Amino acid sequence: MKEQLYDINTVCEMLGVTSRTLRFWEEKGLIGSQKTMSGRRQYTQEQVETIKRVITLRALGLSVKKIQELQNNELDLRAAINEHRAAVYAAIEKKQREINVLSEALALIDNGGILYGTEIPVNAAVESNYEEIAARCAAAVVYNDEELLYSYFSEKMKAYLPPDVYRRVRRDFLEPLGGFVEFGERVADKNYKNIVYQYVKYEKLGMRIQFVFHDEEIYGLWLTYYEI
Repeated sequence: MKEQLYDINTVCEMLGVTSRTLRFWEEKGLIGSQKTMSGRRQYTQEQVETIKRVITLRALGLSVKKIQELQNNELDLRAAINEHRAAVYAAIEKKQREINVLSEALALIDNGGILYGTEIPVNAAVESNYEEIAARCAAAVVYNDEELLYSYFSEKMKAYLPPDVYRRVRRDFLEPLGGFVEFGERVADKNYKNIVYQYVKYEKLGMRIQFVFHDEEIYGLWLTYYEI
């Protein structure tokens, strides 16, 4: 029995893509097609299924390069999605910092200040005993010194984040970052001096560690990405 072939216009209408997109994906090696004598593209059922998978991955935001790596077995699906999610979080973090700077500029203008030639402080310097603890615990996160980190956890924090949960969260979070490069700046929250942020640079993305302290114990720990 002859295999059914679908004309390119039929596939475009069926899947909601343009013929230009299909040709581009084929040029990049993501999909294949059959050619008629006149050079018109047609697709087997298997090729249509491949197109559907590519559409799904593109809808998730994965780049053509990442999809190529998936197809070449250079990357697994979970790792690809996790890495892209990290990049999205990092972009959000960057935009939030930009919003904070703009808000400070507006506040300066509203208070009658002169914007031009003024250095707008983005973060206040750390001026508390929490700085040393934050540095030590950030290193514990990076170098996986669980015993040291938990020695600073409050009892509530230990109950909220037991070691098995922490290990899983740390593993999944660090996976998209690449290799460790260096520790970045360490700053305190403008409004709450018991909140300290430690920035850590990796090859692909940055990690921001947020510590919340009370009586030199850690009551909160959050990891977020940022673009470097």
